Parts: sequence; C-alpha cells; structure tokens
Amino acid sequence: MIAKQVQGTNFKKVLDYVHNKSGAKLIGSNMTGKEPESLAVEFRISAQLRKRVTKCVYHVSLSVSKEEKVSQQQWVKIARAYLKGMEFDANQYVIYHHTDREHDHIHVIASRIRITDGSVVNDSWQYRRSEKLVRQLEQDFGLSPTQSSWEKKKRSPTTGEIRRERRTGEINKRSQLQGLIEQALKNRPSVKEFIDRLRAKEVSVRLRKSNMGKIEGISYKLDDVAFQGRQLGKDYSWTSLKSVLIQEHNPQPIRDDLTPLQQAITPLQQAIAVPKTNNPDREPNELEQHKKALRDKYVRLASLVRQYPQFHDKEARYIDIGVMLLSLKSGDNLGETQIILTQSDRVKQWHQELPREAYLKIAREYIRQITNRATELIEEHHSNPKSAQLER
Repeated sequence: MIAKQVQGTNFKKVLDYVHNKSGAKLIGSNMTGKEPESLAVEFRISAQLRKRVTKCVYHVSLSVSKEEKVSQQQWVKIARAYLKGMEFDANQYVIYHHTDREHDHIHVIASRIRITDGSVVNDSWQYRRSEKLVRQLEQDFGLSPTQSSWEKKKRSPTTGEIRRERRTGEINKRSQLQGLIEQALKNRPSVKEFIDRLRAKEVSVRLRKSNMGKIEGISYKLDDVAFQGRQLGKDYSWTSLKSVLIQEHNPQPIRDDLTPLQQAITPLQQAIAVPKTNNPDREPNELEQHKKALRDKYVRLASLVRQYPQFHDKEARYIDIGVMLLSLKSGDNLGETQIILTQSDRVKQWHQELPREAYLKIAREYIRQITNRATELIEEHHSNPKSAQLER
C-alpha cells in the first residue's frame, strides 16, 4: 500500500476535488454532512479552535497495487487504523473511495485540529512514520507489501511535480538532478571529479560530515531546489555513491558547501541531560536548579521569537530554530544553545511519552536538524543579509 500525504488550507477546495471525481463515493465519516458545502462548514468548527494554524487540512490518499481490490468496508477499517496510527484520534474526517484509476484507492480528508481540546496533530517525521505504519497495516490487513520510499533506487516525481511539469513543459527538478547525477557518475570518477562535474552543470553539492571529518550524507541543489540524496532515491544517497566513486589515496580534504559554523557543530552528549555535579549531596538540587534555569531561558527566548511576525502561527520546530538563532546572537556558543533546546516543548514531550532510548535517539536527531537549519539561515544571512534577517 502507498500513502501520499498533503497539508493544505482550504477544506472546501479539497472536498470539491475528491467529491466530484467520476465514481467517487463517501464511504466513511464521523461527521453529519454529506456534501462538500456542509462538510466544509463542519470542518471550520475545529479550525476555529486554533485560528493561528493556517495549514489545518490533512489529505492522504491510500492505494493498493493494480492486482488488488479492497471492499469499501475494509477500506474504512484501513483508513481508521491509519488515522489512529498517525495520531488523528480525536479529529474530524471523511473517507472517499475512488474508481478513476487502475489501482484501487481512497482519499481521507481530516482536520489537523483535535475537536476535543484544540491541540494540533504533530507532523514531525510524518512521512517516515507513515511509511512504517503502512508496512504494519499491510500485515494487519493482508495486503501486498510495497517498497518504502527511501528504499527505492530511484524516486518518482510527486503528483505536484508532474502537474507542474505538464503546466510549464519543463522537466521537474527531481528528474533533472537524477539525470545529471547519473551522467556525472560515468566511468567511476573520484569524489572530487564527481562534485566538479555536477558543479559544471550548475548543481550545488553539499557533503554532510561528522565531527571527525567523515562524510555521512550528501545533498544537491539545482536552481534553488534542493534534495537530500535519499529523497532522489537509494542510488543517489551517500551510502550507495561511496561504493561507486573511486576513493583517492591520501586525498586532500574536499571543500564542500558547509560553512565553518556547520563544520564546528559537535555531536550532542550520549545522554541529552544537564551534566551532574561531583558532590552527591548537592547533586539533585543543583541539577534541578540548572534544568529550571535552562527551561526559564528557553521559555524567555521562545516568547521573544513568537513576537516576530514571521514566526506567528508557526509550529514548534520553527520556534526552536528561532530560539537557536537568538541564543547564538546573544553570545551563547553552539553547545550551550543545543543544551537549551533540550528544554524545548517538543523535546520535553518526547521525554514524558517515550522510553529513554527512543527519547534520546529522536531528541538528538531533532536537535541536529534544528542546528543544521539554523546554520543554513546564518549562511544565507551572510550571503544576503536582507533575505534571512530576523526582524520585528
């Protein structure tokens, strides 16, 4: 089974699309309306609970292989299980069955705002979570397994990219990059030759390195459109490329597009926690005081960030990016700023809900992503101060 997710702002528009398709049928809902107009009115009830959230529409299509057919009753069960797995457990939703394609599929429209308390469904890592959930649902409902998107050797263009291609007549950037990378790999070049060939075609290459200088990932940019290697397909990730490229003997360090600040990023400590003091008698009290001081500082910085217009209505990860930028601007070093982020709302929620090992893993990755994005903004600011300046 394949799941394709989209977030949007207009319930009426997406409801008109799924309702008016040839052969479309409303097969499941927890709402009273039956037509796009009445359903849109009902959806606005939950949207009004969190007016600052602009992208309150969640739209996912679930499809099986051409050889499979699923009864409408079974589709409803699958859709409800998917919604529950994606934490849409108290949200308005409708389920439409479509017959306009060769493969059997449904469309699920849901509000991202929970009707019970006005909270917003977390969209962090939603694509990875969806892929994992789909694999589980395939087993639960006896469906044919499909390959995870990140396992595909070559990722296909998205529906939006295909539509844009048809509208403009220009090949989508994903396909362009895949072709240019394949050309650059001919005759097994060295890493440096590979990068030089791409740059000659106006493709920017960024290598992500560990603190020890080991290359751990690669991303590409063409005409301001960037993709991580794995987003293009398994064959374009660094894990696959390093087995194809010739590794030079005693090579000189390859200068990539990383800024000095990004290269200076140190990994988080093995445990995301405030270092303990050496005095066992005073340790618990001082530890709690230190945590409280960090939390107070985070809350103060987050409050300042929310006062900037560009951060209004933004979700937690955007606020955390702003917190890191303000912390660095105030003179904190990168390590201090990362420790402050251990007290962010999102990290603390994981701390409360997840087992220790899972919490540490997801929190370290989250803070690494926030750090990378903040340093990218700093780099943009240095190259174009007006484009990335944090202004009131």
